[in-house]
Amino acid sequence: MSFQDIQTYVRALAEDLLQGTDPLMTAAIAAFVTALLFLILYLSKSRRAKYLELETRRLTAVATRAREILATTPDGLFLWDHILGGITCSRRLAVLLDLEGGIHARYDDIRGCFKGETLKTLERSISSLRGTGTPFSILLVNDQRTLEAVGARAQTEAGEPVADIVWVRDVTDIATGAHTTQTVQPENSNFSGLDDRHLSALLDTMPIPIWLRDSSLRIAFTNRAAKAVADHDPRMAEVARSRGEGYTERRLLDVDGVSQLMDVTEIALGASGAALANGERPGGSVGFAIDRSEREEAGANLHNQTLARDVVLQTMGNPIAIFDADQRLDFANNAYANLFGIDNDWLAEKPVFGDILDRQREARTLPEVADFQIFKAELSAHFGRLKKPLSELMHLPDGRTLQQNIAPQIDGGLIFAFDDVSQKLGLERSMKEAGAVQRETLENLNEGVAVFGSDGRLKLFNPVYARLWELDPGLLRTEPHISQIIDQTRVLYVPPNDMGNWTDQAWRAHRDLITAQMLSRATTSGQLRLTNGTVIDHANVPLPDGAVLLSYLDVTDSTRVEAALRERAEAFQEADRLKTEFIANVSYEVRTPLNTVIGFADMLSQNLFGALNARQSEYAKGILKTSKSLVSILGDILDLASIEAGRLELDKDTFDTHAFLVYSLNLVQERARIKNQRLDFDCPPDIGWMIGDEKRLKQVLFNLLSNAVSFTPPQGEIRLKARRRGVEMEISVSDSGIGIPADGRERLFRPFEQGDGSPVVDSHSAETSGTGLGLSIARNLIHLHGGTLDLRSQPGRGTTVSCLLPAGNERELSTPLAQPEPQLEPDPGPNGNAQPRAKKNQNDIQVLLNDADADEFLD
Repeated sequence: MSFQDIQTYVRALAEDLLQGTDPLMTAAIAAFVTALLFLILYLSKSRRAKYLELETRRLTAVATRAREILATTPDGLFLWDHILGGITCSRRLAVLLDLEGGIHARYDDIRGCFKGETLKTLERSISSLRGTGTPFSILLVNDQRTLEAVGARAQTEAGEPVADIVWVRDVTDIATGAHTTQTVQPENSNFSGLDDRHLSALLDTMPIPIWLRDSSLRIAFTNRAAKAVADHDPRMAEVARSRGEGYTERRLLDVDGVSQLMDVTEIALGASGAALANGERPGGSVGFAIDRSEREEAGANLHNQTLARDVVLQTMGNPIAIFDADQRLDFANNAYANLFGIDNDWLAEKPVFGDILDRQREARTLPEVADFQIFKAELSAHFGRLKKPLSELMHLPDGRTLQQNIAPQIDGGLIFAFDDVSQKLGLERSMKEAGAVQRETLENLNEGVAVFGSDGRLKLFNPVYARLWELDPGLLRTEPHISQIIDQTRVLYVPPNDMGNWTDQAWRAHRDLITAQMLSRATTSGQLRLTNGTVIDHANVPLPDGAVLLSYLDVTDSTRVEAALRERAEAFQEADRLKTEFIANVSYEVRTPLNTVIGFADMLSQNLFGALNARQSEYAKGILKTSKSLVSILGDILDLASIEAGRLELDKDTFDTHAFLVYSLNLVQERARIKNQRLDFDCPPDIGWMIGDEKRLKQVLFNLLSNAVSFTPPQGEIRLKARRRGVEMEISVSDSGIGIPADGRERLFRPFEQGDGSPVVDSHSAETSGTGLGLSIARNLIHLHGGTLDLRSQPGRGTTVSCLLPAGNERELSTPLAQPEPQLEPDPGPNGNAQPRAKKNQNDIQVLLNDADADEFLD
């Protein structure tokens, strides 16, 4: 932390603590505290610097002392450093071997000082030392002197190599025997080549307790570390000497008042067996002790940590298996056993990795491979070689996909963790498919779609959106802000009426308004007309994640069609109005003179102005009949126009159905008699009453009966039938006429249609000629009453027209007493056949006897 940081922090702290105090006081206190902290920081850094300087001096002194001690030792030294790397050659060795490089000499320089068998022996010994750390002690002879070389590997307590060391001593003066290179094989002497003083100093510097016993197993030497540990009880030494090998016991010893767990070892020196002649046993022993307290504590901690680890891993849902460096299972949780279908009891036996793979292969929980042995060898090769975690997918035969994660351990073992990613991959696949479908759908929509995120930036769009607003797709892919997009479309927005172009101020206000509307969380819709003539329907839909979906549909063509249809509808309405006015004018302008003609023709036919001869009488009747027919046609046209315009209102009332039917039948009785046709009336006298417009229903029946009379040949039969079916009344008119083909039935209900030359209608026959309005008016009037009209016919077998009408609510109607059926008196026809004629009944129901009465009714 710098001085400025401290000052800033202190000032802020002072201001917080001294709010409301005089600012000068606050500044003074802050300055004082800052100075105090700076002084403390300075003293701390000074103390640290001084400590580092003293430590540097100490280490430098130690290094200098070690170097000088090494230089003054009587033995030469050559060293390979395993920690820092490099080599070291002592000054004494350079003098002994007369090395030109001095202390900078290399091993090759030493090799050059020897030859022959001596060089081969040196090479073998050095090679074993450098390769496996094998110690050696050999004699080396050159041209000048005999040297003893002792090699050893220095290691830490944990067994980590520190350096490979070769000590070289001149033993020319004490060498005996032939000057040949040989390996020293001493038996009962100090074969290290060092005198007692040198050996004692060396043992005294060692960190572990070491002691020596003489042949009587008494303590003869202890180094500094063994003074508080050496055991004066020779029992272990006796056991070691009797066995002829080292003997170790673990003991809890008191070292400087602290209990330490140590491995105490005694190793016999010399030969074992019987005692010498003087009673003494040859050789002594050497003992040493190794502190195992920390190791035991670390082992206990490791055991506890392992138990805790097993508990945690056992509760995890992911399958996990841990193998040691020997490829033997150390731990596997239940999820691992369940995943691969392996028995937990068998896993508790700690099988090796290869056996587990064999079990998995039998259970078909491994991928199908061409060569299982190669697959097995590749997985096993990861032990001791894998340096970093490895992850790969496993596709099992049952369709599952597992994520296998392999992590190395420090000791060379492996940790296997599995995750069933089948569902995850399925979801990812589904998401990708859904995304592809969504993208393809958006690309092919007729609508322009854009999605803006909660930050106002474009997240999604389709080509139609870019085309409608004339935007660059490359710009849209950079996720621009909505305000930037609106600025790009400025020329497409229609400015207000009072300005030809947008001013900057007006546009900014309009842009802010559009932005607020587009990003609002309300669902809106509307229509927008652009300056290029395009008409767009737009909608804003808020999305659950805070985004907004904007959709735009080009409705320019449909708008134009809609405008054209609206104009056409207005034209049709105007034409309908003109038609209605025309019909009204025709009704007034034509019916008035027709009534005059009818009146005068009636007067002439009644001889009110004098008797007429036969021809004049016939002409007068023809004028009267034609005029009345024309009036009837005008009435039909007016009725049809009123029905189509929806202005025809029914005058509903309650009436007697039986009397209504008799009255309608009598309207055509005279015409049937003239054609020698038989009228049949089938209606129960107690059929009751019904509700409807009696006049309009009489018009319907008259049209149906007239058609039956017109299209039925002489000697034919016409029947009027009625039945009550619950709340409905069924009335039918049937004849035995020539019938109607199937393709002409529906056409007959169209206005002004008669059959157009079909066998149904003879257009050249006066009898069958007409306006073609009867059936059309009849069906429309039935529909106005809420009923239906059905026509059934077969050519040559006649026609039946059925009307199904609602009779009214029976609870509101009371059926009167049955009315007597009108008596039909036979009336001889032209050919002498009896024809029914209705009389007046007791209720004074009017009975029409000729067509003149029917004409009067229609008028």
